[in-house]
Amino acid sequence: MGEAPGTYDAGEYDIAVIGAGHAGCEAALAAARLGCRTIVFAINLDSIANMPCNPSIGGTAKGHLVRELDALGGEMARIADRTFIQSRMLNSAKGPAVHSLRVQIDRRRYQIEMKNTLELQNNLEIRQGEVVELLLDDPGVTLPSNARNRRVWGVKTHTGQYFAARRSSLRQAHI
Repeated sequence: MGEAPGTYDAGEYDIAVIGAGHAGCEAALAAARLGCRTIVFAINLDSIANMPCNPSIGGTAKGHLVRELDALGGEMARIADRTFIQSRMLNSAKGPAVHSLRVQIDRRRYQIEMKNTLELQNNLEIRQGEVVELLLDDPGVTLPSNARNRRVWGVKTHTGQYFAARRSSLRQAHI
């Protein structure tokens, strides 16, 4: 692709993950562990896996998701096990179907452990940058007016870098 003024090609990846919260970290690790050359973007590298509000993992709904991630090889539960301050079984006065474990974690230690896990993972590159645009296929190609039929081929950062990627994953906060 010809480069527009002020932009430049910064590399090619199989997967680009935008956002490095819980979901972004898990998505990036899963892709890299499957052998895909992966890049994950965070606006600030010190905010990777940040838990700004309530530093707890588990509970009735989130606990179910954490167990599923754990069964699939995810890191959230493993790191929570290494960094928790206290744990509590919720709903213990009710029937066993609604019992739910919740752990309070040391949010800074959790963040450090998750960032370290990402940094040590083969096939995974971490990049500080704000992704400002999803790069779609050639606008000259005749497609139906429905944008859902367009293919994302990469991402562009606020500094003009563009990264080609076969697939892109936009990970919004909160699981």
